[in-house]
Amino acid sequence: MVRFPSVALRYGVLVAIVASIGVLTACTPPIAPQLTRRPYLTDLVGRSVEVNWATDTSNTVASASWGAVDATGGCTPTNVVSAARTSITVGTTSEYQWKATLSLPASGRYCYRVALGSLDLLGGEASPIFTTQVPAGASDTYSFAVLGDWGLTDASGDNADTTRLLGQLAGSGARFVVSVGDNGYPSGSQTNYGDLQHHAKDTSAIFGSAFWPLVGSRLPMFITPGNHGFSSGSATRSTEQINWPQDVAVSTSGGRAVRETYCCVNGTTSASYPSEWYAFDAGNARYYVLSADWADSNVGSGTVYSDDYAAHWAPGTPQYAWLQADLAAHPAGLKFAFFHYPLYSDQKAQNSDTYLQGAGSLEGLLAANHVSLAFNGHAHIYERNVPTGPGTFPSYVTGGGGGLLQPVGESPCHAFDAYAIGWSPTKSTGSRCGAATAPSSADHVYHYLLVTVSGTTVTVTPTDEYGRTFDVIAYTLG
Repeated sequence: MVRFPSVALRYGVLVAIVASIGVLTACTPPIAPQLTRRPYLTDLVGRSVEVNWATDTSNTVASASWGAVDATGGCTPTNVVSAARTSITVGTTSEYQWKATLSLPASGRYCYRVALGSLDLLGGEASPIFTTQVPAGASDTYSFAVLGDWGLTDASGDNADTTRLLGQLAGSGARFVVSVGDNGYPSGSQTNYGDLQHHAKDTSAIFGSAFWPLVGSRLPMFITPGNHGFSSGSATRSTEQINWPQDVAVSTSGGRAVRETYCCVNGTTSASYPSEWYAFDAGNARYYVLSADWADSNVGSGTVYSDDYAAHWAPGTPQYAWLQADLAAHPAGLKFAFFHYPLYSDQKAQNSDTYLQGAGSLEGLLAANHVSLAFNGHAHIYERNVPTGPGTFPSYVTGGGGGLLQPVGESPCHAFDAYAIGWSPTKSTGSRCGAATAPSSADHVYHYLLVTVSGTTVTVTPTDEYGRTFDVIAYTLG
């Protein structure tokens, strides 16, 4: 079981974190009851960002407004943008999911608000402030965060480990976040994602007040799809594509974000699944968000790894062809890749995906085009892997975002594994590989990665839910 502290401690931590980032204060009037998901950001590309939120169905018109932060720190959002809506259901409650794209005149800091009809949904709260993306080609030093395998609540609808971790992330100084998949357990449904009103097991594990609202109003998210949530959604879009739209990133990179028919690799049943892959630029780096996942319930005569390879990564498949062309079109600069299934893993159940390895698969394609680092999830551990030879590169498994943790090194530790930690909830014991020390408690394993880019120096700083850092590595790349 995931360990959860006492109720008093849990809510004491939550109030401290929420107050520290300005989400509420004792004197702040309440938000409008029509607001069901607090506003959060996606698709931070160039001078564009997407604002997302959800409401009840009392009005069919909504909007976002924005303004520039002035030299004194003041900001008045006077520019209004209409929002588009999608009907969703949380539990048995019908809601509207909204999105509005802000196209901004210059790089810098901006504030925004959201409205339903003429009703300001944020009440007396201050307008959230965010910073535009690092301009493509700029030499600025900046940080981004990587998070994976998160969005789980216990029988009471809580998860104090995730609350603490997201509180640390909110104050990290990251410009944006990239998820490496499995966003919402167990199925990535709209009920698992939830809202501000519903609170129960496997409910509101993302948009409940203790979770992404601590982070998302100021810190944009790019989502990598995973196997959890692979089959959920509407006829045209997955739940992740509805909740985390990346419209500008997809369109400007020629990527894809739709549901389409996959038939019938390795004897699998024909089914409608999400296709999602795209790229974007920040400073001197290009970011590749890729699909390496498959439905656990539809394996045919293969495995989820072999089915994913046949559908997504065999040479000539649409994603492989797109990635090959985009890498060739962007030969210079740093490159980072994000995908769910791990290239290398010392977790016994979620082990290395050998179908992605080698010169003829994803690993070889990335290496031949000078990709610097890969970030994966799926295994609920932390692991840093070193290159295994020519045509390989360092990779990370960062699956400690809040899902049920797992041990490492059971089968056994491998030479590629330079540092790994895991935790067995059933045995309440830590485990390790490489240069790591076995953790004494689970709170050392719940983590995110803070990645700082400074010219050709890239520093990866794993950070746990109490803000403790470990296995900090600086790479000279390029």
